[in-house]
Amino acid sequence: MAQRKENVVMFPFMATGHIIPLIALALRIEQKTNYSITFVNTPLNILKFRSSIPPNSSIRLVELPFTSSDHGLPPNIENTDSTPYHLVIRLLEASNSLKPSFKKLIEDMIKEQHGHRPLCIIADIFFGWTTSLAKELNVFHGIFTVSSAYGLACYYSLWMNLPHRKVNSDEFSLPDFPEASRVHITQLATNILEADGTDAWSVFQKENLPEWANSGGILVNTVEQFDHIGLSYFRRKLGRPAWAVGSVLLSLDSQARAVKGGFGTGKEMKSKARQVMEMIKNATKDEEGFKGSSVEALDDFFSAAVSMRERTERGKNIAA
Repeated sequence: MAQRKENVVMFPFMATGHIIPLIALALRIEQKTNYSITFVNTPLNILKFRSSIPPNSSIRLVELPFTSSDHGLPPNIENTDSTPYHLVIRLLEASNSLKPSFKKLIEDMIKEQHGHRPLCIIADIFFGWTTSLAKELNVFHGIFTVSSAYGLACYYSLWMNLPHRKVNSDEFSLPDFPEASRVHITQLATNILEADGTDAWSVFQKENLPEWANSGGILVNTVEQFDHIGLSYFRRKLGRPAWAVGSVLLSLDSQARAVKGGFGTGKEMKSKARQVMEMIKNATKDEEGFKGSSVEALDDFFSAAVSMRERTERGKNIAA
């Protein structure tokens, strides 16, 4: 009898900058494991990004029904690329309507596999509601972010605390992130700058962000050696693992160019860029006798998922 393949369900937010990195991670997982992968999104996004999946890939693409005009959006709006900025929040709010169909998808997968659950759900940072759904269905859950841990930590702290509303200065500290640099109001995105706790963005984030603590942990598109401060923040704040699984998507040359964009002499920047490229290569290296930190982090994530599966199965056997 053939051994059943474990299934990984991946669900990014409807934005190109969220979808493409998760596709890249899906391809890496497919290459390095024997897991099957189910990649979920709305119909127009599946159509748009189908060509990003190599012809020889076995990744399964699944559409969830979505009609933008039902949510006060123009017709055929399913991606932030085609959404006017002032309507992005409405697309975020509308994404909550995907919950029933996503739940049904997971339930149907479990039925098709005769009670065998997916190994895990990897969902977007904007889909906090998937944590409670995963818990209800006894499926391990991980949040995925394409941004650095440090940048996301600042974002999380800003939305959770709105510190700029509590000071009379243009510069302020993040109350739960003392390791971070002070923030100037000119650095804030418009939606955060104008947030007062009752606006639509604040209401959405008040529901979304606390759900992260109910996940099994957070997968971050970064390298441990670069981003320890941000990773430590989430490990402390959420009480959950933060796995540095990067670098996903960006080429080594792109990241080296980003480093060169900093301050210093040309010679210093070239030296720093070489160091960065070497660290990224080492972090993502997976060969006989050596695994980089990012490879080990992804292994740790799946080990946590397998451990939950085993605990769930033991619980069933005891109950029986």
